[in-house]
Amino acid sequence: MVRKILIIFILFSFITHPIGDYESGNIILRRITFSDLFGSLAILFGLNFLPNAIIKSYKINHIYLTAIILLLSFFIPLPFSLNKTASLVENLILLFLILISIMIFYTFKDRFLSSLMPTIINALLLAAIVGFYDFIASMYGLPRIFKERTTAELSSGFRNAGQAGAYFMVLIAILLPLRFSKLVEQLTKRQKIKLNLALLISIFFLFASGKIAGWIGFAVGAVLFAVLSRKLQNIIIVSIAGIALFFTYQNLENITPDLARRLEGKVQTRITEQIEGTSKDGFFEQNWGGAVKAFMDRPVTGTGIGAFYGSYDRYEIHSTYLKMIGETGIIGTIGYLIFIISFLLLFKKPKNSAKDNPYNDYISKMLPFAIGCLVSWTYTYHLRKREFWIMVAVLLIAKYQAKLFDYNRLLQIKKLNK
Repeated sequence: MVRKILIIFILFSFITHPIGDYESGNIILRRITFSDLFGSLAILFGLNFLPNAIIKSYKINHIYLTAIILLLSFFIPLPFSLNKTASLVENLILLFLILISIMIFYTFKDRFLSSLMPTIINALLLAAIVGFYDFIASMYGLPRIFKERTTAELSSGFRNAGQAGAYFMVLIAILLPLRFSKLVEQLTKRQKIKLNLALLISIFFLFASGKIAGWIGFAVGAVLFAVLSRKLQNIIIVSIAGIALFFTYQNLENITPDLARRLEGKVQTRITEQIEGTSKDGFFEQNWGGAVKAFMDRPVTGTGIGAFYGSYDRYEIHSTYLKMIGETGIIGTIGYLIFIISFLLLFKKPKNSAKDNPYNDYISKMLPFAIGCLVSWTYTYHLRKREFWIMVAVLLIAKYQAKLFDYNRLLQIKKLNK
């Protein structure tokens, strides 16, 4: 039962439109989405095995323990928050996502390739297909699945294209390493076709979303992957993909003028004007400068998680790292550093692990794209994203399967030596 519910949660994790009116005063209903309802059901039905799941995960990596430490570092300064309600809601969202991640780990730890990865592939396909359909529907006056927010915006089930780009960046970081790892050999022919299709259209969707942070993060991940692999084939593939995307961008005006103008505008305001120092709106100076000011005003606690918006700026801080500094102060920043170090330790390969361990191969190939994600999070707040906590569960399961592979290999060696 829990597994089926979690599958629905993952499949529709791309829908960020709340079930309530986002402009309404109800801070709870404007944050809960369709997939969150199924996530809540999964937690409810899985409460009986939650303690065992936490113990099982702790034996592999301390990631969920450090996640709780992170949560506490946000919760302790709550009495000093400039907006206690907003901070409480942010803490509840983080707790919810941590529990969901634990549930995914425990439920799919023995169904990594048979159930979890195919579900993530389907989720990426569904998000891309819905997004492209809505985009084409707007061009030809057909009924859309989700309302259009801005002309020529590929947003799928997300509230905006920025959220879509961040989502696709993380799921590509999960699935692209699978395509180039030894694990791909264990997929069925049909699964391989769906994986290739999902990656092909999702990379173009990321490009068309106009999420500059996603572009940069993906480029960093792809280049690092090609260089670290030390394989000419991978370097050629990355180079061809880069040339193809650049050629598409240069000729996009002939394909879809509205999208071309939108992307050109994003590049102009997010990159060109910032480099040339000719930006007129001063968004980065005001937003990021406000985060630094908040820290200087309240260095220990910050404004309180989620309390920067409405107190220092009409926008939330557009950077995970500056958000930690401005909204959580020294306490929260230390908690985040402990957590992110634990996250990065998931990529550490055991000394005595078998060289042909396909799960370690998958984890090592994900590292460059995880670094790309870290770069993209300079402009994105990732702790509140469902896709990030899905990634944590995927990594932990891969780690678990890698240990299981080494254990079974050791048993085989012992049998042969008898």
